[in-house]
Amino acid sequence: MRVEYEKNCELYCTDNDKTTSVEVVNFRPQDGLTVILAESKLVMKYKKPADIYVGNLMGREFTTQGPKYYEVKQGRY
Repeated sequence: MRVEYEKNCELYCTDNDKTTSVEVVNFRPQDGLTVILAESKLVMKYKKPADIYVGNLMGREFTTQGPKYYEVKQGRY
């Protein structure tokens, strides 16, 4: 069985209380996440106590739960 992740996720700006959908470039569960926001790369780090990813870009703080994932079964059934 393998896990596949969605190519987009919801990103929340804590400074202006807005949410937007962003493209996921790289994702390492419970480690790091890289997304594209306004044609800029935003590298986010996992914060274990809060179970969220946090990053800063253009003087603003952004948070996300990360992309949704699905378990995919392989082989014969």
